[in-house]
Amino acid sequence: MRPARLLIRILVVFVVLVSENVGAQEKWPMYGRNLLHTFSNAASRINPGNAGKLKLRWTFSTTDAVSASPTVVDDAIYAGSWDGFFYAIDARSGVLLWKFQVDCDNTIVPVPPHCLGPGQTPPPRFFTQGGLITSTAAVADGQVYFAAGKTVYDLNAADGSLRWKHVICGNPEEPDCELDPNDPTQIFSSPAVFGGMVFIGHTAGAVGYRGAIEALDAKDGTQRWRFEVDPILNADGQPILGPGGHAIGGYNRGCGPVWSSAAVDVDLHLVFFGTGDCHRDPTPPYHDSILALDAERGLLASAFQPPDLLNRCDQDFGASPNLISLDGHRYIGEGGKDGTYYLLERASLNLVWARNVVFGGSVGGFYGASFDGRRIFAATSLGDGNIATQSGLCNPSDPRDMFLQEPSVHAFAVRDGTILWEKTRNHSVAPTSMADGVVFSGLIGIEGFGLNAYDAQTGRLLVQLPMKGSVNSAATPLGKNLFVTAGTSVDGTGSGIFAFTLPSKELDE
Repeated sequence: MRPARLLIRILVVFVVLVSENVGAQEKWPMYGRNLLHTFSNAASRINPGNAGKLKLRWTFSTTDAVSASPTVVDDAIYAGSWDGFFYAIDARSGVLLWKFQVDCDNTIVPVPPHCLGPGQTPPPRFFTQGGLITSTAAVADGQVYFAAGKTVYDLNAADGSLRWKHVICGNPEEPDCELDPNDPTQIFSSPAVFGGMVFIGHTAGAVGYRGAIEALDAKDGTQRWRFEVDPILNADGQPILGPGGHAIGGYNRGCGPVWSSAAVDVDLHLVFFGTGDCHRDPTPPYHDSILALDAERGLLASAFQPPDLLNRCDQDFGASPNLISLDGHRYIGEGGKDGTYYLLERASLNLVWARNVVFGGSVGGFYGASFDGRRIFAATSLGDGNIATQSGLCNPSDPRDMFLQEPSVHAFAVRDGTILWEKTRNHSVAPTSMADGVVFSGLIGIEGFGLNAYDAQTGRLLVQLPMKGSVNSAATPLGKNLFVTAGTSVDGTGSGIFAFTLPSKELDE
C-alpha cells in the first residue's frame, strides 16, 4: 500500500474514532435536554439521509412501562419505571449500573407487585394516568433529581445512594401531612435545576387536596417556596397574600394541577409553567394558564390565559414551555389541550400568535414540542371524550370535536405561526425531539406501536422504528445513537429502555 493512501486511511480511522468519542460524551441531562426545552441536538450524527438505517443495538427490559425520557450523562442512562425502580444503565452496552427502589404509594395505579399486601388483588389499571415514576430525571453536579409518586429524590449519580428525599403534600396545612396514606398527590412534572433550587409542579385531583408549584433546595430538599395555583381569593377575586407576597393557603377542592415541567430563563431569572383547569373550568386567575414566576422568590411576574376557553372542556396546559429566540426576540411557546399552540413575548407573556390545528379535548391537543430556532414541531394526541365508549364529547355540535382527530403532527414557523407541514396517523402523548434535521415522535398505539422519524424540512416520513409498547416520552438522539423508552399503560407490555444505532458505514452518508 502506498504511504499516502495508508496515511489517508489512518486519518479516516482517527476522525471516526474521535467523532464517535465526541458523540459518546454528548449529554442530554434533563427533560427537554436543557432549561429552554429545545428537545433538540443538531450535533447528532442521525440525519435525513441515514435515519432509515437505524438498527436496534440493545434492550434493557423492565417489568412495567417506562414513560420518562432517557437522561444521558457520561455514558450513563437514567430513567425510572412504573415498576417502582429507578435505573442507571450503561449507554454503550445496556448493562445495569445500579437501581434504586422508591417508596410505595398505593394511591397511584398501577401498584407495583412488591407494594401489594399478601393476597391483595392489583387494582384495575386500564384508565391509569401514569404509574409511580413518570418524571424525567435531571442530572446536575453529580446528583440525579427525579420524582416518584409524591416524593422528590436526590441520588448520587455514581452509585444510586440516597442523598435526600422530600414528600410534597396536597394538604400542606395538615400536621404530619407527609404521612397521609390517602394523599393522591402525584408528580408528573420533571425537575429543573437552577440557582441551587429544584423546580417542580404537582397535581392532586381529589377533594381535600390541591396542586401547586414548588422550589426545593438542591442540597437538602427543604422547601424554598410554594406557589399556589388555586389560592384563596378575596371578594375582588384576587389572591389573599401574606407579608412575603405569597398566597395564604389555597382551596382544597382538588384543583391547581401542574402537569407541566419548568423552563427557565437564566438571564431574566424567570421560571415558566403551564397549569391545568379546575374540574374542567378555566377558573381565574391561574387555571389553564402559562405562568412566569420569579425564580428566587416564587412570586408571580406575569400570567397568560387564552381568552376563548370553553367551560366544561379539558383545556389544560399539560405540555411544557419552549423558550425560543429568533432575530433578537425572546419568546415562550406552549401548546394546550385545546389544540392550539401559543407563542408569547417572554418578558410580558403578551400574545404574538396562536395557531389552532385540532379541537383537542380530554385526551387530545398538545403534550410537548421541540424546536430548532426557526421551526416548532409537535404532535397532538387522540381527541376528546372516551373513544372506547364513544361518549363524553365536550361539544358534540362542533364537527371538529371528535374522538380521533387529525392531522396529528405539525410543523410551525416561529416567525408567524404558519403551518409548514402536517401529517396524519401520528397520535402521540410524547414531546417530539430532534436530531440533525430529523423529527422523532413516539406513537401511543392507535397506529401501532413505534417511533416515527420525519424530515424536518418536508415532513416526509423517513422511517418508523417498530416497538412492542407505546412510546410516551421523547426519544434522545446522541452521537450515532437514539435512546427510547416504552411500555403500554394498560398492561405494561413492551416495557424497557432501547438503544438504536447507525452502522458505522452509514456515518459518512
